Amino acid sequence: MPTDRFSIIFARGATYESTLTLENVDDIATATLWRVRCAMPNATPFLEATTDNGLIVATTSANSKTLRVPPATTAAMPLGNGRYDFEVEFPAGVVRRYLANQPLQVIPEVGDV
Repeated sequence: MPTDRFSIIFARGATYESTLTLENVDDIATATLWRVRCAMPNATPFLEATTDNGLIVATTSANSKTLRVPPATTAAMPLGNGRYDFEVEFPAGVVRRYLANQPLQVIPEVGDV
């Protein structure tokens, strides 16, 4: 289970970085993919961060990764309040969603319209 439920707040045009940590998941070392999917209400996802696309990167621990979104990506995000899911894939196509429908926000830079 995640050690913390957190709200994601993206500042448009800035780097976003946060650590994702799972505890008490005995087989976490066998995970094949970590994913955070972000969307605004009634819209297709505007961000899918994964270990495959490099937006989620390894740390020194098997149960922890860093979600790192560059400023060029956050600059193109829609403003407002949305939701995210956090899930991990394991061998044989097993997907476990550890956080679902959690709050996120994309805020503007001062002077941004």
